[in-house]
Amino acid sequence: MKVKQKKIRVFDIVIDSEEKFFDYMKKNLILLKDYLLLIDGLVTEKIENFLEQNSLCYVLQQNCNLKTIQAKSQPQSTQPIVEPTKVEIVKEVIYQDSETKIQNTKVINKPIRSGAVYESEADIVIFNRVNSGAKVVSEGNISVYGEIDGVVEANGDFAVIKSIGKGYVIFNGDILEKEDFDGGLKKVLKSEDGYKIEDL
Repeated sequence: MKVKQKKIRVFDIVIDSEEKFFDYMKKNLILLKDYLLLIDGLVTEKIENFLEQNSLCYVLQQNCNLKTIQAKSQPQSTQPIVEPTKVEIVKEVIYQDSETKIQNTKVINKPIRSGAVYESEADIVIFNRVNSGAKVVSEGNISVYGEIDGVVEANGDFAVIKSIGKGYVIFNGDILEKEDFDGGLKKVLKSEDGYKIEDL
């Protein structure tokens, strides 16, 4: 017998209505296929059939009290290991804050191509688009000044977003609504309720 402890990314979904569940899944199915889903609440036979038919990895969370831990280091993916496509980093900015703590900011000036996977513990600034099939994950803050057709995940204190096209933005575990981004720069900040969006 082999036992390994793994860190995985999960979405905790509490269902209060079949209609809301299917509306949500229709918008986010492509993204959710990469995560473990903890399902709770009103789980009907129709919902279970949908989860099975779409080969989603899920656990029915009834009578299951899981301890959640805020990740401090880059989590391991549950996906098979794939060599990430090289993404050119145009510039690396190093600065010191008032506590003399050095932090790196990765600056990317070219479009992130389909199939590229870019993961960093540093903040990331992208001055171009994130193409469909590309994925960018930062344990810090992310700023994207082009359209997002791929997946962008920020786990820091803020994100700056201009436009979400066919893609998805996850901010500290919450999927942002595309309708909230109309092409003008907006900042997403942590709040007690999860996040808040403000115009820049």
